[in-house]
Amino acid sequence: MTELIFLGVGAIRPDRPGEHTAFLLRYGKANVLIDAGPAVMMQLDRVGVKPEEITHIYLSHQHGDHVLGSPVFLFYHAPRYLLAAHQVIEAWQAMVDAVYPHIMDILNTELELHPLPSHQPHMWPNLPGVCARLALVHHANLPAYALRLDFPATTGENARSAFSLVYSGDTSPTESVTELAKDADLLIHEATYLETEHPQGDGIHSSAEQAGAIAKAAGVKKLALVHRSAGDPAAWIERASRAFDGEIIAPSPGDRLSLPI
Repeated sequence: MTELIFLGVGAIRPDRPGEHTAFLLRYGKANVLIDAGPAVMMQLDRVGVKPEEITHIYLSHQHGDHVLGSPVFLFYHAPRYLLAAHQVIEAWQAMVDAVYPHIMDILNTELELHPLPSHQPHMWPNLPGVCARLALVHHANLPAYALRLDFPATTGENARSAFSLVYSGDTSPTESVTELAKDADLLIHEATYLETEHPQGDGIHSSAEQAGAIAKAAGVKKLALVHRSAGDPAAWIERASRAFDGEIIAPSPGDRLSLPI
């Protein structure tokens, strides 16, 4: 079984401390961490996963609430991959060199930096048959990327159909996300605020209704609203449903979703 665990679902000022948006994808023997904010170690502990078990770390962009917990993994020794677009990896290396100078010279046999091409599909390292695609999004004049993962069908005792998920972290509404998410089974999209807070948008993030509109245009099966500001999750679902009539969830930290949905 493939399982997605919502480690955190909050924006820069989440509903409760330490609930910045991050996910854990459990696929076969792999544990894929998607974004790693400052409280990621506590988030993993809450769901019973040790840092040594993480095999892959993907970073959507360089903002602190998405990456500041990642350098600590260097001290939990295990072979693993760190994946991101080339520009994001460069920013990550500069951050690590600032806080732990020269540590990469010591641990370069444990961590493999794996730049993902931003304009073409790419097989995910050490996840047989899983294909990754990136799309550049609009966010605060820095390189930020949405990620699509396509998983193959399997046969035998644990047979399952092929499925796909898309994660768009911090981003204002971007056509490239709609294109990337075309017919995806699951779209995980930021919905930082409600329209009542920013009726004209803020030009940096997306609202719940804007996320719903993207889900509708892409024809996805299910929409998960994350990177939410403090407030009643039901309000986010209601707003998104004005644009999208498919299934919508506003997960809480620790919620689990079996894939395919």
